[in-house]
Amino acid sequence: MVPVRCFSCERVIGDKWEPYKIRVEAGEKAKDVLDDLGLTRYCCRRMLITGVQLIDEIIKYDLEKIVLRKYDIEQMKNPKRR
Repeated sequence: MVPVRCFSCERVIGDKWEPYKIRVEAGEKAKDVLDDLGLTRYCCRRMLITGVQLIDEIIKYDLEKIVLRKYDIEQMKNPKRR
């Protein structure tokens, strides 16, 4: 998740992540995209260039935990008799 503000200068940068990501994935140079978005300070540029989106990876594991937890609760409520 990209922070809403730059850690160093506190400029709002959260709204620039999506346009940055789309344009870089389309093949534009990161430098040109950052210049076009008005990010001239090194600290703000760093925030976008080094941003890593891990939320999709984290959600996978959370969903697995939830499913397993529900399964365990159901097993406790309805134990199989031998």
